[in-house]
Amino acid sequence: MPPRSPRRRPGSPEHTLSPQSELPRGLLGQDRSGPRTLVREMTWAQFDGAVQAMAREIAGAYTCDLVVGIAPGGLYVGSALASALGILGRTRDPLTGRMPKVMAMPRDVKGAHILLVDDVIASGMTLRRAIDVARKAGARQIRTATLLSRDQGASPDWTVLVMEGPLVFPWDYGPVTEDGRFDLAPEPEPASPRARSRA
Repeated sequence: MPPRSPRRRPGSPEHTLSPQSELPRGLLGQDRSGPRTLVREMTWAQFDGAVQAMAREIAGAYTCDLVVGIAPGGLYVGSALASALGILGRTRDPLTGRMPKVMAMPRDVKGAHILLVDDVIASGMTLRRAIDVARKAGARQIRTATLLSRDQGASPDWTVLVMEGPLVFPWDYGPVTEDGRFDLAPEPEPASPRARSRA
């Protein structure tokens, strides 16, 4: 009987693994990914609390006629903030029924005191661009608000959170269907057969 070869343990470097799971050569056990940053997540309840707090602060200092959210994240924050401030909000043009174009202001901006809203501000470039568009559209007074502001970045007139690390907003997970307040592009109702025959 031939002598048996020694058994290799499945975790040892000598053990042959599939190409996707082979152990790297050298530098084992060293984390070379750099400093760890904590990813924070915001729930819908935390979002609502943050919006309510910001609305109380804004209501005490500024009376606005219109809240304009900057897409995509600013539409969620703007809609919720408009509701909390008791201002009727909408995302479609009342005359055409269409979604607004990128960097287009609603017609109601002309002569109005507006609040421009975005979810995050870092460099401030997006808000500066939106302010320019609002001025060209004839806004009388413009103030800004964001949910999150970066430590080293630009500052809006109002913000709730100031932090550097990543933050995952509740709308980052997918479409919101449980609450009609956040239906940004509702499907038009199909016309009834009777209405179609009259047309």
